[in-house]
Amino acid sequence: MSDKQSARSGYFKGERQELGLRYAYRPEFVPLLLEYLGAAPGMRILEVGSGSGFLSRLLARSLPGAWLVALDTDREMLRLARRIQEREGLVERILLGYGDTFELPFADNSFDVVTSHRLL
Repeated sequence: MSDKQSARSGYFKGERQELGLRYAYRPEFVPLLLEYLGAAPGMRILEVGSGSGFLSRLLARSLPGAWLVALDTDREMLRLARRIQEREGLVERILLGYGDTFELPFADNSFDVVTSHRLL
């Protein structure tokens, strides 16, 4: 899928979307989210349709030693995600990847948890 085919290209303005997500999770909700996902420290986690990487960053901050991959088809959103990761000191914790949701570029069983946030 090319950038022009991305459902988000030209629709969301990355920084505005990120500001809208910044307060999406209250601190008391995070443990419930982790339990629901079955996510634990040290796990390998893939976020598909990561956009600005909000959920991946939330998981990286909450799960010591977790290895995270944030995958998206929109290169502009991945650039935004990188800038935010740099600002928050999370570049070493999350690998950003360009890839198609329908043709994941990973072998089966590469991750302990696969999730998606706001992807239709």
